[in-house]
Amino acid sequence: MSQAELAAALPQEADDHDLGGEAGPSHQPELELEHADDEAAGAAEASDAVANLSLSGGAGDVPSGGQQVVAKLLISNAAAGSVIGKAGQTIEQIQKNSGARVQLSRAGEFYPGTSERVLLLSGPLHSVLTAVFLSLEKLPREPTSPLARGGGGGLGTPGGSRGREDVVKLAVSRKLCGAVIGQKGATIRDFMSDSGATIRVQPLSELTPSDSERIISVSGSRDRVLRAVALILNTLSADDKFSAYMDLTLQLASTQGLIPAVRASTRQSTLSNARAVLTMALLDEDVGAILGKRGQTLTQIQQNAKVAIKISDRSKMDPHTHEREVTLSGSYAGIQLACAMIAEKLSANRPRVSEGGGGDEDLGYEDPGVFY
Repeated sequence: MSQAELAAALPQEADDHDLGGEAGPSHQPELELEHADDEAAGAAEASDAVANLSLSGGAGDVPSGGQQVVAKLLISNAAAGSVIGKAGQTIEQIQKNSGARVQLSRAGEFYPGTSERVLLLSGPLHSVLTAVFLSLEKLPREPTSPLARGGGGGLGTPGGSRGREDVVKLAVSRKLCGAVIGQKGATIRDFMSDSGATIRVQPLSELTPSDSERIISVSGSRDRVLRAVALILNTLSADDKFSAYMDLTLQLASTQGLIPAVRASTRQSTLSNARAVLTMALLDEDVGAILGKRGQTLTQIQQNAKVAIKISDRSKMDPHTHEREVTLSGSYAGIQLACAMIAEKLSANRPRVSEGGGGDEDLGYEDPGVFY
């Protein structure tokens, strides 16, 4: 996919998105041209960024980029809204400009055990990487924002002392993670050195026997993240087991949706609809992370999990431990989801320290799931 091909395809897209109706003001054509120019500039930038990934040297050099791949990304609700755009125009534009197929799970349909939706990208490697780039471009870049779109929210830009970074979370088959990690973490460390991005593999201790995938989180500046994702997808595509995994993923997406009922049911139990109440003690500073700005985070958790959450007043806080009571009430399944969302917010609110480590069940030992 060349820059010229992308730029040439964009001017006609204004007609494709024409909604008809009464004629607008006289300056409307100029606005459409300006919008087309912005889209052309963004697509050209994506094309250049992806083309630069084919630099020689380093581990797992990216070849022509024409091999077919599938990438299952986890994104927050806020990020999903930005990717969809008004009346679905943004996601349609990403698909047209990248050449990749872009699918997003429905509102309220979350990846099992999380509060994140699934963004499934498929097509040639370069097209998928371009779709990742264009998706990141649609998200707001707020240096002071919490990690809601990063460590706790999949695709996006975290803030904090680490500056403006992009974070991409990939759900990858457990059987394929060994190829990415390598013997004693050698491959993933090479990827870190090559790309300059930080890569974290979900620890085995967080998985249940029914979990068929692990989460790989990649963070850093946009060019570093794209390079790391390119190396990961390129390595996966060369594995003998990847083709079967890709075919199954796409088949399930077309027949059962991006969150197959059979996959999600493994997380359910006979107690799912039972009414329950859970009370936990959290530090006052952690309560702030759950509340969010003007209580928006708390409201989002309650709406998504369909539970009621009550937080004790500061006047009733334990003076010795500085802990406050947080009470959740609702269905058993809803409380489980709310707890997962709260855990994500608390994890995102705390600084993470890079550590060494590595491994995989395929290599005969377990890795701690820390940053490599």
